[in-house]
Amino acid sequence: MNEPISHNTLCGYLSLLRNIVTEESNYPPPHVIFFDNRSFYHYFSGCSCGQDTVEVILEKMEACIPLAFTTQSIDLFLSACESTETYNRTTSFMESSKADFLLLLNHAANDDECWLCVAQLCENLRQQNQ
Repeated sequence: MNEPISHNTLCGYLSLLRNIVTEESNYPPPHVIFFDNRSFYHYFSGCSCGQDTVEVILEKMEACIPLAFTTQSIDLFLSACESTETYNRTTSFMESSKADFLLLLNHAANDDECWLCVAQLCENLRQQNQ
C-alpha cells in the first residue's frame, strides 16, 4: 500500500480525475464503445493527469477507493485467497476496483451532489486508513 495522503492531496486528485473524465478531448471518437468498466479504465489509465497518469494517481489513492462488490470482484477476491498466484489475483482485484471507481467518478462528475457524496466517502476512507 502507498503512503497515506492528506485531505488536500485527496481533493486535488479527485479534482484532476473529475477533469479527465469530463473533458471531451480525452474521449475517443464517437464510434468507439467501451464494452465494460475494464476497457474504460484501460483507455483512461494512460491519460496524463497533472504530472502523473490516471493509473498512477489511482495507485496513490488506493486506500481511499471504495471497493465495488460485484459478482466479478467477489470472484476475483475469492480466487486471490485460494490461488497460489495470490499476487497476480490481488493485483487483478485492485485493478477491478479501480476500474469500478473510475466509472463511478465518470457518472458522478456532472452531478455536484453525487460528486460531493463520492468525495466524502473517499475522505472517510482516507481518515480510517491513516
